[in-house]
Amino acid sequence: MKEFIGFVGVLVGGLLTWFIGSRQRKFDLEKEKRALLISKYEELHKALGELSDSVAEYTASILSDLTLDSGLDFSNIKRRIPSDKVDMLIEFYVPELKDDNEYIKKQINFLYEHISQYALQVPRTKDFKLESAVMAQELNKATKKTVTSMKKTLANLAGKLLSA
Repeated sequence: MKEFIGFVGVLVGGLLTWFIGSRQRKFDLEKEKRALLISKYEELHKALGELSDSVAEYTASILSDLTLDSGLDFSNIKRRIPSDKVDMLIEFYVPELKDDNEYIKKQINFLYEHISQYALQVPRTKDFKLESAVMAQELNKATKKTVTSMKKTLANLAGKLLSA
């Protein structure tokens, strides 16, 4: 009988150890996931700031070019806009920001196509300059507003994770 009680004790002890260990592993996995998401939210927050700054630089270059009638390599400026990194982070970690991101990309492409279409036009008409300047300013305003909204969403998501 003592052997049976010993066997049951070992069995119960083993089950308790397994149960506690599996719960601890689940807790550790959730903690690791939260840490990963927080770091990716921070990375996206920074990339959105860089995107906004790049768009501001892009629009300032356009305005400068239009004012001074100087030559500008628009393709180089567009390449410096960190949209690939933002796209990846949103696709993987925050798909609810996809519509806002698409809106910004469409606005950038619209302005880029407008400028590219008429960049070779010499002399540039006054109407083209005015229209381009207004479009560039509106792009910058819309981007700043959208990025601010996206950053608030990220902060809310991070806050929920931290309080969980």
